[in-house]
Amino acid sequence: MAKDKEGLSVDEKFELLLEALTRQQTPGIDMNALKEVLTATQLATAGAMQKAMKPENPDHPDVSVFNKPGGNRDNPKAVLPFEFWYVGYPVHLFPETEHWRELELMAQVKPGEYTVIRKDGTPMAVTVKGERDANGVTTKLMVEFSVSREDKWLIPPKSVLIYQLVYNDHPKRRFLEAMQEHLTLTMGEPVGA
Repeated sequence: MAKDKEGLSVDEKFELLLEALTRQQTPGIDMNALKEVLTATQLATAGAMQKAMKPENPDHPDVSVFNKPGGNRDNPKAVLPFEFWYVGYPVHLFPETEHWRELELMAQVKPGEYTVIRKDGTPMAVTVKGERDANGVTTKLMVEFSVSREDKWLIPPKSVLIYQLVYNDHPKRRFLEAMQEHLTLTMGEPVGA
């Protein structure tokens, strides 16, 4: 427990204050009522300090658009088993900014040369480089592709691109599946479905 420069804790100071006040025999002051007021004040102050220092809700289910239905506390996102770099961005350092489906797909990516479909239906080359440790376990993956400033709007959403890396047997079919999944996850089920 923290002590002040006199070597007294907050509780010890509080007890000394109560003793001093109870020794005063001032007529008209009910010492028991004063003790109750001071105790309530101490509890309120402690609660306010706790809330100011750590304002989180400890029972929050961690529900957000990035987490699985039900919240991350009850249904946690996948954890990447390796460093994952997406065009120079260290995804593994900021998993809270990634959608749960993106993390699931990223965990399945393998090194290699791939062809993915862009938004306009044209193919694009994507390289996935990997690093392994002495045991042959993948420790780092880097997804790389080049794009001009004029063509950057043609790059599909990250989940669509990664889906195509994981399921790369039929590029156009996989692009359509990935876009449908992406739209369902971001917009919800289609009306009437």
